[in-house]
Amino acid sequence: MLGKCFPKTWHLETITCPTVTHLDPILITSGDPAGIGPEVTHKAVMKLMRGEILRRRPVVVIGDAHLYARHLSRHEDMHHYFILPVDEFMENGESYISEAHPRKHGLWRPLFIDCGHREPKRVKLGAPSREAGGRAVVYLGVAIQMISLGLSLTVCTAPICKAAAVKAGFEHPGQTELFGEVFGNPDAIMMLVGGGLRVALVTIHEPIKRLPRLIKRKRVFNTIKTVAASLILDFGIRNPRIAVCGFNPHAGEDGEFGNEERRSITPAIKLARKLGIDAVGPFAADSLFGRATGYDAVIAMYHDQGLAPFKTAAFDSGVNVTLGLPIIRTAPDHGTAFDIVGKHVANPGAMLAAIELCHELSERRAKTEPVSV
Repeated sequence: MLGKCFPKTWHLETITCPTVTHLDPILITSGDPAGIGPEVTHKAVMKLMRGEILRRRPVVVIGDAHLYARHLSRHEDMHHYFILPVDEFMENGESYISEAHPRKHGLWRPLFIDCGHREPKRVKLGAPSREAGGRAVVYLGVAIQMISLGLSLTVCTAPICKAAAVKAGFEHPGQTELFGEVFGNPDAIMMLVGGGLRVALVTIHEPIKRLPRLIKRKRVFNTIKTVAASLILDFGIRNPRIAVCGFNPHAGEDGEFGNEERRSITPAIKLARKLGIDAVGPFAADSLFGRATGYDAVIAMYHDQGLAPFKTAAFDSGVNVTLGLPIIRTAPDHGTAFDIVGKHVANPGAMLAAIELCHELSERRAKTEPVSV
């Protein structure tokens, strides 16, 4: 079963999502098992056991039990989970989910899907490796397979080490691009949520030298359109107001510092406004973020333009949301933090916020009619 999750070449076919009629499980991939992903996942799940989400729906953690347990301050805490081998769960998932249904205490028991790795010594904690990167890739494959089987439309992904994943055959710049390709939108949008901000990106993981060729009117317009639709559908904002950053210093200073604003960004904003989208700009990014809370979202042209101010505001609570998909996908906006692995000091705040936002968005989407803008 696992060997079929992803071909080694990673040329994936687009998956058509079945319809899930009940409040589906939140799938949680536990990330690179040499990083803090398992630790923050477990801490977040334990906090969920004192909250409301597990009263409303099940949570399914995907990982390797032997590797995951190494990150727990007390190994016996694995007893909180209903642990199942992945192949068994794939064959009869609905039945196993029912077994975890709330009874005495009114909480779903968290399920843990064990992907079967039995040689924990091959994964050195706190260091990137092909072995650990490969396991993170397997967890993603299992989650996508569960979605394709109709078990869920809701997933939260813990951080992976991209360099280690690439060594294991991962051919995408990041998880956002993977989910975009698999679910039929290679231009899926990354939005960061937290600290009173929502910041979406026109380009994601691209070298700076390539950016001028990528800032095109169509790409900027599609980003504005996708963000507007998601703010209405997923965030429940009836008439969203969107601020758009320029690309160059001072938003080009009327062409003195570059032409991307004149050539691509301003025309894209004008086209969006013709469709009734309340998009304004382009604004100089250095002054915009100081007043960004006055807008429902800000669109930045590239990764560090948006993430540097965002992480200043929401370093321990930021959430990455992938827009433009038929599923809900969130992630904590931080990395694997190899330097603190094993010290049990990792802050689960962003992971918990990502799970909570995953729940919130999927609940709202389930109640909302599709939106066209």
